[in-house]
Amino acid sequence: MDDRYLASRELLERARRWIPGGHHLSGRPLVDPDHSPMYLERGAGCRVWDVDGNEYIDYVMAFGAQLLGYACEEVDRAACEQARRGNLLSMNHPLHVRFVERVVERFPGAEMGVFCKTGSEATTAALRIARRATGRRKVARSGYHGWHDWCLPLADCVPGGLSEQVLEYMPQEPDSVRALLKAHPGEIAAVILAPEMVLPARPEVVRAIGEAARERGALFVLDEVKTALRIRPGSYQQWAGVVPDMTTISKALGNGWPVAAVVGPGAVMRHAEGLHLSATYHGETTGLAAALAVLDITAREDVAGHVWRLGERLIAGLQRCADAHGVAARAYGEPLPPMPFLRFEQARARDTFYIEMLRRGVLLHPRHLWFISAAHTEADIDVTLAAADAAMALAAIELAAIA
Repeated sequence: MDDRYLASRELLERARRWIPGGHHLSGRPLVDPDHSPMYLERGAGCRVWDVDGNEYIDYVMAFGAQLLGYACEEVDRAACEQARRGNLLSMNHPLHVRFVERVVERFPGAEMGVFCKTGSEATTAALRIARRATGRRKVARSGYHGWHDWCLPLADCVPGGLSEQVLEYMPQEPDSVRALLKAHPGEIAAVILAPEMVLPARPEVVRAIGEAARERGALFVLDEVKTALRIRPGSYQQWAGVVPDMTTISKALGNGWPVAAVVGPGAVMRHAEGLHLSATYHGETTGLAAALAVLDITAREDVAGHVWRLGERLIAGLQRCADAHGVAARAYGEPLPPMPFLRFEQARARDTFYIEMLRRGVLLHPRHLWFISAAHTEADIDVTLAAADAAMALAAIELAAIA
């Protein structure tokens, strides 16, 4: 048990009385509650502080929501000023129009869009639009697209029969998409793909999946909830030379403020007219104001280039550490350098490494890809790699002890 996390453990005990499990799903322990912080109190730039006062360089960055860094003054000021005008009004707001105008201009082929609050809502809305546009009901998916029932068709907590409507394909194998579409002729409305599921990143595979969908009359939806705005020159589809029928966007778009969108060509998006996609808080304007500020910053500054370069440095440095200490681990971009990760072959080495990184003031997630932000610097990478070298040495000692 690590005394660094006493206040975190006390809060967790209180939470277990009131919150099922003691925390929300994304707040699960990084390793275990005795060796990792459970509660963070504040963040600034690329750093966070836990309730025990420990400081960390953060590479989780609120699971990708913080592209520009915590407490970005320009973004937060825009949102707070909008809140003082009445953040949710009874009818439409000019920001609704300005937001969609600005978002669609950032994505090739996009002409219209709808706004919502979360990535899960965006992917669900995209599939609803696809069903209306095609007159079909089934969809093909691969990987994580949110928490709604259709994303978990085999789970015991969702209605039966979903697995017959939501079909799964292998993202590395376009032929698996073709096989599904052939087996269900005229039934599949959309094929949805999250780019991070294609590893290593191969544009030709993504293009082939899109082509397979369109050949059979299905729409191709690219889920850029994680990748949009952080992949140079601005999105995965621009990097890969892919133009989907719809794109879903969230996370980095609001830099911590809830906002999401679905964009696409008018011929597709017009099918959203009159479609029930609305919720009480979709018209709320603070997230839209924040997103407009994010779009301003990413338009004038080379954010995507910065996070790419630092991601490459971090990935290469981590691999050198693992190789130097003889630890079986692979550093890579998931799918590209701004979203790095380090995968271990042995669980003992993995846990030792992540615990030691936390003790050295670096917050990494052992089960989820990481994110580089505009607030990270070359000096932060240097500190991280020095900590990684020490942590990897201890991981190697652990492995030698059980050999």
